[in-house]
Amino acid sequence: MKNAIVFCLLLVFSSIAFAEEPLDGNAKHTITFERGFFSNTFTVDGKESSEEEVERLLLYVPEANDQWSTGNILRYASWGISFAGGFCIGYGIMAGQADMEHGTFAEGRGVIIIGGAAAVIIGIIMEKVGNSKKDGAIELYNSESGKSTTAINVEVAPTPQGGIGVAFNF
Repeated sequence: MKNAIVFCLLLVFSSIAFAEEPLDGNAKHTITFERGFFSNTFTVDGKESSEEEVERLLLYVPEANDQWSTGNILRYASWGISFAGGFCIGYGIMAGQADMEHGTFAEGRGVIIIGGAAAVIIGIIMEKVGNSKKDGAIELYNSESGKSTTAINVEVAPTPQGGIGVAFNF
């Protein structure tokens, strides 16, 4: 039993020794990113970082965080719209093929295909707008980070009447 406790303590201390300290959001940081085909690579101050770390840093600049959230919402909505449009295109083509085997081509299949193509195009445009919102959020963060602090600074200062006062700086 003693060996198991010692092993667990060593395991805990070894994980603490290699844990990275989270970044201070009030300090000046520079975020860069490289857009890939399936995923993006983010770097914070030249060190590769995860998207979650970038989102945590963006919380310190509310305008950048709002733009980032808007970009994510547009991107996720565009995926659903594009999926629905692709389904309509596929359904219209397959239903048209089935009708042609029986010697008829039902009316309305062209409208489904055209509507699906329009939905895919709208989805692609929404994806691009969402990406540009996220790009703008990173640029805004890089220009505004480190300027405002959310910490409270408390100082004891003398008053003109000869007393002592407490000064709060936000």
